[in-house]
Amino acid sequence: ASAAAEPSGKVTYMMWGTEEEVNQTKDLLKKFNEKYPKVEVDVVSKDWGTYWTAITAQAASKSLPDVYKMSYAYVDKYAKLGAMKDLTDLISSTGFNLGDFEPGVLAAHQSGGKQVSLPRDSNTIVLYYNKKLFADAKTNPLGAPVPTNDMTWDQLIDIAKKMTIDKSGKTAGDAGFDSAQTSQWGFVMDAAGSADSVLEPQLWSNGAKMVNDDESLALESPEATEVLNKFASLVTTDHVTPSFSQSQTLAKDPFLALATGKVAMSFGGSWSANEYKKAGIEFDAVLPPKFKETKTVVQVAGNAMSPNSKNEAAAWALLSWLAGPEGQIALAEQGQSIPANKQAADAYLAIDDGYNKQTFIEAQKYAITAPFFDGKDKLMWEIVPQKLQQPLSGKGDIAKAVQEIKKLYGK
Repeated sequence: ASAAAEPSGKVTYMMWGTEEEVNQTKDLLKKFNEKYPKVEVDVVSKDWGTYWTAITAQAASKSLPDVYKMSYAYVDKYAKLGAMKDLTDLISSTGFNLGDFEPGVLAAHQSGGKQVSLPRDSNTIVLYYNKKLFADAKTNPLGAPVPTNDMTWDQLIDIAKKMTIDKSGKTAGDAGFDSAQTSQWGFVMDAAGSADSVLEPQLWSNGAKMVNDDESLALESPEATEVLNKFASLVTTDHVTPSFSQSQTLAKDPFLALATGKVAMSFGGSWSANEYKKAGIEFDAVLPPKFKETKTVVQVAGNAMSPNSKNEAAAWALLSWLAGPEGQIALAEQGQSIPANKQAADAYLAIDDGYNKQTFIEAQKYAITAPFFDGKDKLMWEIVPQKLQQPLSGKGDIAKAVQEIKKLYGK
């Protein structure tokens, strides 16, 4: 670009996050300033709850920050409020390469088929296992194999039965196994409490959905019923998974149950790995098990741009750098986030953390393209956990719970 076209001036970048995350962003922006020395970025931060209140108010008063962080769950909501600039023209006029992202990752930041934000990082949900429990004959008396990619649920259950042990040393597959005295669990999952991260992709895996394209509830289909019944049977008949109340005594967050050292396998977020490390667990990660096809979910944070920015050139320079190869490689080198841009995967994988991080990159290829919309956040984060947690633990009728969900959801 000619000197005249070089972006300059001030822009505001707003984000949610901890103090540590804000400091990491400021460090990242030093790299941005090496490329764009004339752009001054003012970083504003808030905690998660306050952040959305602020964005909503600023959208109404047309005083949004030039560039701001956007959650996959709220893309549609804020796009419909007119808070996000449609980036189509900027992308095509500057030749920004959307081919650097997996389709499921890009889709998370589209509304009405338009790209309204650009992906930043790709948290994903995978299956973790405790290597030490599998390697030791005391905790793996039947020599169960470690889980692998491309496993079916039946294969997972078979391993989980061998890895679930009661106080007298019997496994869940043995006659006389006492499920009231379980000392080691084969598998931990709270499908209802993890509705968007576990339940929805597993519904897709069986050819079902959580919601239809017209936003109506899709949980009544035979394929969806099959998934719900299978998940309940893990607790009630296979005895390999703790009930909701039992899992709460292990860990309030089911993704952290593996950190207790009493759990062989569990679902977890890519971000959970740091917690397992802190707890001294030797672990590895594989893709989630499947019904018919492997399906994952990618929780893609991104960055959006105000439609009312007074300095569009500088705002786009910042937004496109953050999502482009240079910004994404710089993000990967910080080692805290999984970059969304495929060009940055090698930089991320180059940092050896002692387990197979390739799984997180691989998982993005299987991500479902089920967008959030206004009302779906409440369905996923309030209604489904409230109504399905107990029935999936064998307490209460699943079909009745689905009818109650439908009523509360109202679509």
